Amino acid sequence: MKFKIERMGSDGEGIAYHKKSPVYIYYAYLGEEVEAELFTNIRGALEAKLEHVITPSKHRRDVTWPYYMKSGSINLLHLDYQEQLRYKKDIVRFLLMTKIKKETKDVKLGSTIPSDNQLHYRNKAYIPLAYQNGKNMMANYIRGGNQLFVVDSLIIEEEAIEKTVKNILPILDKHKINAYDLKTKKGTIISLSLRVNKFGEVQLTLVTKVKTKLTNLVDEIMKKNPNVVGVYENYVPKYKNSPDIYEGELKLLKGEKYLTMYLNDYKFYLTPFAFFQLNTKQAEKMYNMIIEKATFNKEDVVLDAYSGVGTIATHVSKYVKQVVAIESIKSAVNDMNYSLEDNKITNIKTITGDFVKIIDFLKQKFDKMIFNPPRIGLGEEVCKYILKSAPKEVIYVSCNPKTLVNDLKLLSTKYKVKSITPLDMFPQTAHVENIVLLSLKTA
Repeated sequence: MKFKIERMGSDGEGIAYHKKSPVYIYYAYLGEEVEAELFTNIRGALEAKLEHVITPSKHRRDVTWPYYMKSGSINLLHLDYQEQLRYKKDIVRFLLMTKIKKETKDVKLGSTIPSDNQLHYRNKAYIPLAYQNGKNMMANYIRGGNQLFVVDSLIIEEEAIEKTVKNILPILDKHKINAYDLKTKKGTIISLSLRVNKFGEVQLTLVTKVKTKLTNLVDEIMKKNPNVVGVYENYVPKYKNSPDIYEGELKLLKGEKYLTMYLNDYKFYLTPFAFFQLNTKQAEKMYNMIIEKATFNKEDVVLDAYSGVGTIATHVSKYVKQVVAIESIKSAVNDMNYSLEDNKITNIKTITGDFVKIIDFLKQKFDKMIFNPPRIGLGEEVCKYILKSAPKEVIYVSCNPKTLVNDLKLLSTKYKVKSITPLDMFPQTAHVENIVLLSLKTA
């Protein structure tokens, strides 16, 4: 069937119409006429598989990565980069106009801040493994499903990650540590998780389904890969069939406990479960923008909720009296405390706990609040806490525009949205970060 792409969705998909119903067509772009095969997806929505682009957009570019049309994590590779930036701003603008037009009518939406690197920018990667023809191989997940397909190259992960994985695979083969197969229930290892710093040093985590002796394997990995500074095992016995690997039993097998990551003038010491922004150079821009946008002063007491390893708190600390950093993952708080000591920062107080659950126990008065929540956003309870506490400014770093607009609608009863700046943390994908500054309305 032929379709004309009339608008874009927030996941990078083109949207056409069939009998007045929307049809979602991935890898198609605004204004294009395409041929695609219509079907109903598992959510009951109409979707169409792209077969041929009849009239291509002037922004379409050739894609040489052979796995693009299968990949679930990369969905804008067919667009030139300037158009990707415009698309991300337009997605944010569309949500503001349709959800909170009144509340943001005076807000100037900034241009999307570009990434210096559009490829090979991810400093951490989770690489699923598959066992085929007697060998372990890199794999990826098919878009919209949990099925794996084999790949022999990576495109958004830092090059040191791909090189290290390719060096490790034959070592796994040699030691007969094979990829776990859900159908046959055979094999040991689910995936490799790697984080790399600016010097090419790698922290490797072997994610396993079955317990086995790994000493000889790890010795050979580190001997043949001197850039691997530490190896962990994450034992996940309850693994089923998901691209997301949750925390299992983490154990350091050999080498350094921490990988040192660098942001601006600071060092951060990370263990595998610690959250750290995946695009290092963009993270530096983000934190610098937070300092630039907010009006911090030396008398401010600042809350940093969802603090992770304290990257935002650390950057803010030199401009304020005190930062209270709250994080739910204990190991991340341990990493933060170690990093603060090394950076000689003494005005950050760390608290371990789920922010939503400890709201009622927070009696301290805050002048400014910073939030960088997961994709589910702040939610009603946190927004109520902000409105009740009434700090002078709120800095909201969002990784999901859909939940952002819901939260801004709740907060707008007491707060004025001063600025919204999109930032491209993940080129070639539809994801967009937003840095939002809100100020308390005056009577």
